[in-house]
Order: sequence, then structure tokens, then C-alpha cells
Amino acid sequence: MGVLKNLWRGRKAASEEALSDEDRSRMSERTKRQEKKPVSEMSEEEKLSCWGRLCEMEDLEERLRQLQELAESGFGAAWLTMVETYHARAEEQGTELPFEKLEYCARQAADAGIPDGHTHLGMLCGSPLYGEPDPEGAAREYLLAVEGGSEAAAQLLLDYWNKEFHVQKYTEEENAAITAAFHESIQEALRPEIERLSGESSREALTALGLLHFYGIYFPQSLERAKEYFVKLNDKGSALARRMLANPVFEEDEDED
Repeated sequence: MGVLKNLWRGRKAASEEALSDEDRSRMSERTKRQEKKPVSEMSEEEKLSCWGRLCEMEDLEERLRQLQELAESGFGAAWLTMVETYHARAEEQGTELPFEKLEYCARQAADAGIPDGHTHLGMLCGSPLYGEPDPEGAAREYLLAVEGGSEAAAQLLLDYWNKEFHVQKYTEEENAAITAAFHESIQEALRPEIERLSGESSREALTALGLLHFYGIYFPQSLERAKEYFVKLNDKGSALARRMLANPVFEEDEDED
């Protein structure tokens, strides 16, 4: 979503530098016409422009209303912008978060193929504010987001994987037992999906397995194995793979070999 927002801003800044006053006037009139046009009649380019404008709208209630129209028209990124706007509104008004609406928007984003929809669902599952925490459910949602290339979800899943319990009222041995049980539950929650991915060569499988080996989640950390997956993923034209392969740690690993 951040990429789309930066793309919109970049296009706007680059184009406005070369505009004459007459061009600006025509653009202003066109923008007004677009604002009046029903979302259902907008082109994808117009929806992108509309979304960028809504991201900057100060009236949060109106922003939410128009974002929902945009999201329901098929512009999936608007669902995640609604999640951000609900957070902003709660902070501005000093009210509680509308967790059911957050879950709905995150689920819609996930169903639209946006990985960070699963990231938000994972955060909801793991939040005690939302209800009884479900760390296994959160881990599964994070893994689905990782398959889509979400490094933020990989970091959140890594936190679960390395989590240790140090509850003051328990002894060191009891805390160690709780930690071991937690790790086992997370491992069992991830096992079916990882076993499925291990038998595939899809972009999602290569992405997930590369990131899991890179961070040492489920598998022992192995830059060598991670690189193998990222090389295969790069052959499929993945921008994430190119970025990961440019990481200096892989050069250091080659030097050690």
C-alpha cells in the first residue's frame, strides 16, 4: 500500500513541475469532474488518483465513507487505508478501536490478494484487546502474509518464534516449560502450510521458504538455503528477490565459504 501511495505522490510531483497555468486550470476542472463521477464509472487510473486524494483527506468520517465506496468497487488497497483511518479516528477522538470493522476490512484486503491484510488479521488474533489471544491463528495469518512477500509479517512471526516467557510468579523451570509449550504450539500451527509449500515451486512457496530460512523461522537459519530460494524467485521476476539478493550478508556468506 505504501508503494502505491508513493507512486501516486511521485507521479503528481513530477507532472506538476512541467504544468503551465492553463494546464493546471484544466487539471483542476478534471479533478472536480472526477470527484463528482461515481466510483463505479472510474477507470483504474482515476481510482488510483481518487485513493491518493482520500489518503490526505482531513475529515476522517468522510474519508472512511468514500474509501468504502472505492474499496467495494474493487480497489483493494482502500480496505487497508480504512484500517489505518479507523486507527487515526480512534486516536483523534480518544475512543476504542472498532475491532469488528478492522477485522472485516483486513479480511476483505486479504481476500483481494493483499498480503498485509493477513498481517493485520494476525495482529488482531494476537491482541488481548480484541478478545482471547490466539497466537496460533496469528502465526498462520503471518505466514500467509509472508507468502505474499510481507517482510513486516516475517518480523512479527520471528518475534513469536523467538518469544520467551519470564513471568515473575513462576520459577525459571516453569517459565522454560511455558516457553517450550508455546514454541511447540506455533510450530504445529505452521506445519501443515509449510509442508504444503515445501512441495511447490510457486512464487508464494519460494518467497515464504526464502524468508523463513533467512530469518530462521521454523527452519534453522541458513543464508545458503535462503539464497537458493531467492535466486529461483528472482528468475520469476520478483522485486523482493532482487532486493534480498542485494543484501550484503549474502556477500559475506560467500566470502566465508
